[in-house]
Amino acid sequence: MAKQGKRWKVSYKTVKKDAFAETEIKKSRFIAHIAEVRSEAEAEALIKETKKKYYDASHSCSAYILNSDKGIRHSSDDGEPSGTAGKPILDVISGAGLSDVIVIVTRYFGGTELGTGGLVRAYSGVTAEVLKNSTVVDVVSAKLTEFVIDYGLLPKLQHLLAELGIIIYETEYLEKVKISVLITEEVSGKFYKELIEMTAGALTESSVVREEQVNFYTEAGKVILDSRG
Repeated sequence: MAKQGKRWKVSYKTVKKDAFAETEIKKSRFIAHIAEVRSEAEAEALIKETKKKYYDASHSCSAYILNSDKGIRHSSDDGEPSGTAGKPILDVISGAGLSDVIVIVTRYFGGTELGTGGLVRAYSGVTAEVLKNSTVVDVVSAKLTEFVIDYGLLPKLQHLLAELGIIIYETEYLEKVKISVLITEEVSGKFYKELIEMTAGALTESSVVREEQVNFYTEAGKVILDSRG
């Protein structure tokens, strides 16, 4: 299991698991669905799928913010009065600081008009509820960096990693020690400077055998590489 370091500079916040919420106001049902999306195409496909699922609904309003696809922000009222559905959904997502997220709210009309203010409160309210039901994660960018070192250097390297809050992602004890760590940009320079000093030049940036830019987040104390990163 990877060891968790100190706090890191968060690249963005998102959700990793779909969540749902439902409210009823004057017999109108509002069903909200929040999910992670990475592109306009993925977002629009989910909207289309939701409309097909709730084919008999009155409206399927939505909003999404994309970190991965040019920072796009989009909302749709889907037939509701302009500004009463999509924008309130978008405002709640934005206010929570989320990216790569879509919220789709399906409405079954209950026979009573809610008015402009009532619609805004209904759509923003059910969006706030679905956010409460979701698990938000902090996504961090780092370089997954692998060293192969002599056993005698391991204690010094472990000490430095702990001091800088760098995560040990994986360790294999073979003829030599293969150790993979997650180095964020803000500590990279200091890490390599102190690494050279601490090991008297035995380990340097040139000692890296593999390096890959990744995103990661933590869940229940475990560090998880974002396979969609």
